[in-house]
Amino acid sequence: MPEKPYRATRLGTLFHSWVEGRSGIVGSRETIDSFLSESDSDDSELQGAELARLQKIFEKSEWARRKPLEVERELHLPFDGHIIICKIDAVYEVDGRFQIVDWKTGKPPVSPGELAERQLQLALYRLAFATWKGIDPDSVDAVFYYVSDDRVIAPERLYDRDELLELWRSATRT
Repeated sequence: MPEKPYRATRLGTLFHSWVEGRSGIVGSRETIDSFLSESDSDDSELQGAELARLQKIFEKSEWARRKPLEVERELHLPFDGHIIICKIDAVYEVDGRFQIVDWKTGKPPVSPGELAERQLQLALYRLAFATWKGIDPDSVDAVFYYVSDDRVIAPERLYDRDELLELWRSATRT
C-alpha cells in the first residue's frame, strides 16, 4: 500500500503547483496521495501556514514579476545509451539568455561537496533544455532558488556534455 508523502514533499509539491498556477502556463500535472485537505488538521494548518510563508517570500523574488517561457517541462535526454528524465521547474528569458530555475523548499546545501552533487542536476537540466531547443548550452544559465531562505545559488560553472559523460561513466563502472 502506498505511503502518504512526507510533509516536506507535500509542501514542495503544493508550492510548485502554486507557482505553476500563478504563471498561467500549464505544465505536466502530477498528483500526490495527500493534499492539505486530506491531512490531519494540525498538519494541515502547519502546511497552510508554511505554504503562505513561502508564497509571500516568492512574491518578493525576482521571478514574481517575470513570465516564464516554460513551467514543469519534462524533457527526456538521450545520454550514453540511457534516457535521463529532467523535470524543469521553470525557464525564463533574462537579458537575452535562458535561465532555468529549480525551486527548492528545503534547506540549501551546507558543504561544497553537497553543492557539487546538487549542481549535477542543473547541468543535466541545462543540457536537456539546450538539446530540446537546438541551442548552444552556453546560452543557458541555471540556478537554484531556496525559497524558504530567499536564497539564489548559482553555480560558478556547469559541466558540459563531455564532463557529464565522464562523471556518468566513472560512477557506473563496475
